[in-house]
Amino acid sequence: NKELAARGKTIFDGKAKCATCHVPPLFTEPGHNLHSPSEIGIDSFQADRSPTRMYRTAPLAGIWSHQKGGFYHDGRFATLRDVIEHYNSFSKLELTEQEKLALVEYLKSL
Repeated sequence: NKELAARGKTIFDGKAKCATCHVPPLFTEPGHNLHSPSEIGIDSFQADRSPTRMYRTAPLAGIWSHQKGGFYHDGRFATLRDVIEHYNSFSKLELTEQEKLALVEYLKSL
């Protein structure tokens, strides 16, 4: 649904603050794109396996193609909605149900 995805883009860029780290057009951060586990509200399991012990901001372009193996750095979230719920709770975004649906549609359109 293009209309819903368009609303999702507005939420991605604004209220949900996704574009703060997932900067278009590559939907990752230019320059230093590493975050501590506490910054993104998860454990360090996957980060501990890297030399930096941090998580990098993953590019979101083509994210729809990753649905088979789960989402996030280690596939811990089964759906895009699960990722949105994580950030909604962790970052206290107070997204409505309609905003969450629109955000999912936008992410699927990338």
